[in-house]
Amino acid sequence: MGFFSFVQEIAMDLGTANTIIISDDKIVVDEPSVVALDRRTDKMIAVGEKAKMMYEKEHANIRTIRPLRDGVIADFSACEQMMRGLIKMVHTGSRLFSPSLRMVIGVPSGSSCVPCATRLNTPTDATSI
Repeated sequence: MGFFSFVQEIAMDLGTANTIIISDDKIVVDEPSVVALDRRTDKMIAVGEKAKMMYEKEHANIRTIRPLRDGVIADFSACEQMMRGLIKMVHTGSRLFSPSLRMVIGVPSGSSCVPCATRLNTPTDATSI
């Protein structure tokens, strides 16, 4: 990505255990595929390592989820929120505006085309965070 580039190219590998994001030929995010959500509002509280620390702990208002199980996206809503949170980790620099994203996403091999197609616009929507 150049100095005046308005497009950032990233690659995301959605894995059952970890999700990796590569930008500018470097791994910029390598986090566990875990998301913590508020039970009442279903809003994301934490993602990645922070959510993993909450995983399998009891709390009345927080549920932690591994949205990918056995090579299949088990919870599409949680997966979408996890992807949004991980993409936010890429944009940590101080910029006047966020660049448009050009993304390649590797999904688990067990996912069929239909569930993937239903979330095709998720990466596009994630840039409006």
